[in-house]
Amino acid sequence: MGHEIKVKEVTFADDSFYKTQRVHIGSKNFQTPIKALDLKRNVTGIKIPDTIKGINENYRMFNSKRIANLKTTNREQEINNEIANGFKKFGSADEVNICFAEFEENKIPNKDELEYLTNLSYVHSDITPLPLLPRVVRNITLSNFEQYHNFVKDAIKTIDESNNKPIMGVIPMPMPSAFLPQLLNTYLDSGITALCLDFQGSTVTSSKTKIRELVKLITRKNALEKFFTYSLNLGEGKLPKDKEVVAARDILSFGYGFDAMGGKHIKPRLPKEIWARIMSSRNIIENSLRLFNKQNYGYYRATKKETVDKIYPKDSNVPLTLLEAVKKNMNIDKVFNQEQQGLETVNLRTVIKEQHKLLKYLDKKEFVEKNDIKTLEKIKATK
Repeated sequence: MGHEIKVKEVTFADDSFYKTQRVHIGSKNFQTPIKALDLKRNVTGIKIPDTIKGINENYRMFNSKRIANLKTTNREQEINNEIANGFKKFGSADEVNICFAEFEENKIPNKDELEYLTNLSYVHSDITPLPLLPRVVRNITLSNFEQYHNFVKDAIKTIDESNNKPIMGVIPMPMPSAFLPQLLNTYLDSGITALCLDFQGSTVTSSKTKIRELVKLITRKNALEKFFTYSLNLGEGKLPKDKEVVAARDILSFGYGFDAMGGKHIKPRLPKEIWARIMSSRNIIENSLRLFNKQNYGYYRATKKETVDKIYPKDSNVPLTLLEAVKKNMNIDKVFNQEQQGLETVNLRTVIKEQHKLLKYLDKKEFVEKNDIKTLEKIKATK
C-alpha cells in the first residue's frame, strides 16, 4: 500500500454534517469543502481565481476496442500528452491532480485492460482512483456482486505492485446498499481512506439513505475524521422547461459530509443520431444551459440576456459578453458554474469555522427548500 492521506484541522458544523478540514496528499494539501476543477472545461484567457484552486480533475472514457487500438498505435502517447498538457496549462505544481478512467462496456475489464486503466490514472494522479464501471454496477445483484468485488481487489493489487501514492476507492451509488459493508471493509483493510462516490447523474437526495449508511459504517470504525470523500457525476436536480429558475441540489452535497465535488461526465445511453433528434425537438440544450447563483442557490436559464445581466456577479472572471451569448459559446456556462461553485465552497469554510450554524445560513438561500434543510439536519451522524 502506498502513502496514506492525512486529514488535519477538522471542524464540524454544530447543526449538520458540513465540515472543513485540511487534506494532505503527499507534499500537497488543500482545504475543504472544495470544488474540483475540470480543466478540460477551462477557456484560455479566463483566469481561475486562486482561492478556489486545489484539485484538478480529468475524466477519460475507454472500451476494449479503444484500449487495444491505443496500445498498438501512437495514440497512447497522444492521450498522455493531452492530459499532462491540460494539467500544466491551467494548473500548477502545488495542486492535486486526479485522472478518472471509465470503462464503458457492460463487462469486467480483462487483465490487460485493467493494467492500462490503472496505469493511466496512476501516472496522471496524485491519488489514484480505481477504474469506474458504470454499466456493470447498474446491474449488480446478490448473484454477481462478488465478481465486481474481486475486480476491486484486483485493481488495488495491480496498483500496489509498484506504488508510492494513496489510492481512492470507488462507491458506485447505483449499487444496492447491502454491499456497502463488504466494499468499505475491503478499502479499510487496504489502508484506503479516500472514497469517490459515483452518482452517475442522480442527485444526492436520491441516495440519502445509502450516504447515511456509509457514514454510520465509517463512524463505527472510528475513522470518520480520517476520511476524504469526493462526489462525482452528481446531478443538479430536475430542470423543468417551464421553470426559469430551479433549485441547485448538487451544491448541497457538502451537507451530506462530502469534502469535494467533482464534475459531471455522463454520456448519453442512446445512439448519437437519436439523442440529437431528441435534443433538437425538445429544446433540451437550451433548457440545460443554466447558471449557478451562489446568493440564492438557484440555477437560472441562461438563454435570456436580461437574466444573465441580472445575476452576473462582480467576482466572476468569466466575461459577461461570453455569458450573454452562451449558445454561441458552448461550455462557457460550465466554466462559470464551477468558478461560482468554487467561490461558494470558500464561503462555506468561513461559515463553518466562524458561525458553526450552517442550516441558518442555508435557510436564507431562496431556492433551498425546507425539506432539504430538514434532511440535512436528520442525516447528521453522531461524531
